[in-house]
Amino acid sequence: MPLLRRLIALVPCLIAATPLAAQDVRGKVLDAATGAGVPEAAVRALSADGHDVGRARTAADGSFRLQLRAAATVRIEAQRTGYQKTVTGELPVGQREIVDVEVRLSAAAVAIEPLRVTARVQPPKRRSLELNGFYDRERQGIGKYLRREDIERQPNMDLAHLLSHVPGTAITYQGSHQYIYFPRNGRPTISQSRRGPPRNECLPRVFLNGVRITYDGQNDINSFVSPEQIEAIEVFRGVSEIPVQYNDNNSQCGVILIWTRSEP
Repeated sequence: MPLLRRLIALVPCLIAATPLAAQDVRGKVLDAATGAGVPEAAVRALSADGHDVGRARTAADGSFRLQLRAAATVRIEAQRTGYQKTVTGELPVGQREIVDVEVRLSAAAVAIEPLRVTARVQPPKRRSLELNGFYDRERQGIGKYLRREDIERQPNMDLAHLLSHVPGTAITYQGSHQYIYFPRNGRPTISQSRRGPPRNECLPRVFLNGVRITYDGQNDINSFVSPEQIEAIEVFRGVSEIPVQYNDNNSQCGVILIWTRSEP
């Protein structure tokens, strides 16, 4: 039964392949002469060193969407049989930014402006997160961060499976209870007693709205709050990552900060 339970728990991880945090470049590939959308064009995002960091194929109206795993400055390459291949100039895409563009293809070798940015959209910022320093820590890039829009990309998940998609995390089980831990710090040893907590102090500390809460054999990660109530999550897997105000002698196994929604 424990093996079956683990196999069942893996199913959501295999289904949900969408990155929790992403940056999008979306738009259309257009015929430079007619302005009509170009279907079935191959589109790639190229990093500064020429590596492929995203690819798509245009729909019937020429539309496409590229999802980048990290903020970057990229060039957009578009090509289709019967057109000259186009590689645009540099396009900066910020953290969690959505950039709308138009890429133009020419059937003849003529000088055109291949790329036009039509919109940039940043997700809204919450006052409560600003006051608690969330955005400042996110900008520093130390730790892992989930915002509300990242959580909504993974519907119908409990908190344990949502957090298991963060790199460097894993789930361990005690009966029906689920515990998130960080393998780099060691695997918790489950007590033989059904009521006993995981041993060897390898569970991270958990803070809800800045207040430390009890995370033990009686209170697993799903017992605190549901994903629908969460505005943001911060994950710090080791002592070197943990903000000073949440770091003490007993934080060596990491820290998870959970911020609930205070605004509609």
